[in-house]
Amino acid sequence: MSSPASTVLIVENDAKMKTIMSAEASALGWTILMAETVQEAKLISAQTTVDIVILDRMLADGEDGLIYIDWLNELETQRPGILVASRLNSVSDHILGLEKGADDYINKPFEPEELRARLKAVARRLQSNRAPQSVLFFDTLELRQLGQTALINGTPLELRPQSYLLLNAIATRQGEWVSRKALWHEVWTDYPNLPPQDTVINTAVSKLRRELSAIDGSPGILSENLGYRLTANQLTP
Repeated sequence: MSSPASTVLIVENDAKMKTIMSAEASALGWTILMAETVQEAKLISAQTTVDIVILDRMLADGEDGLIYIDWLNELETQRPGILVASRLNSVSDHILGLEKGADDYINKPFEPEELRARLKAVARRLQSNRAPQSVLFFDTLELRQLGQTALINGTPLELRPQSYLLLNAIATRQGEWVSRKALWHEVWTDYPNLPPQDTVINTAVSKLRRELSAIDGSPGILSENLGYRLTANQLTP
C-alpha cells in the first residue's frame, strides 16, 4: 500500500464525482465507503474506523458537509484526515473549511491526478493508531460514550450518570431485549455479588423514561418479562 490509510469515506451525492473519487481511492488500495448525507456519514463513522474522508459541502440533504466536521470536533475520539472537495471555491470558503478542521481543500472540478496527490498527502499526516469508536446511534439518539453525553436530534439530554449508564446498556442492544440480570451487572457494578434487585432497576428505568421525555422525539423504553429494549416511538409499557 502506498500510504498508511486503509479506509476512505466518500461523502458525495454527485454520481460522476463519486466515480472519479472511488477510482482514485481504489488506485491507492483503499477500502471505500459511501455516504450522501451528513447523517449517513455520522452513522458510518460511528460503526467503522475511517482513516480519510473526502467531503463535499453541498449534499443530498441540503446540509453543508462542514456540519460533519463540527460533529467530529465535538467527539472525544481521534479524527480521520479530511479532504474537502467542493464547488464552493472562494478564498473565504477555503479558510472556513480549514478553520473548521479540514486537512486540505480542493476545488471542483479537479484533475484526478491532483485528487490522488492530495489524498496521499493527507494520508501521510495521519497517525497510524486509532482510538476506539466512541459514539453510538439509535434512531434519534446519539450517545457519545467517552464523555457520557446523550443527544436527541443533536440536542443535549440532561442525564444523571446512572441514567446514562442504563441508557447506554439498553441502546447497545440496538432495539433487542436486554435482561434485568444483564442490566444489573452492567450498571450496578458496585454490587457484583448481589442478585438483581427488580425494584431498584424498575425505579431507575422510570427515572430514565422521565428524563428522555424532556425532549420530543426521544426513543421510548419498552418493558416485558424479557427485560427492556429501546423503541423508536415513545411508548409506555
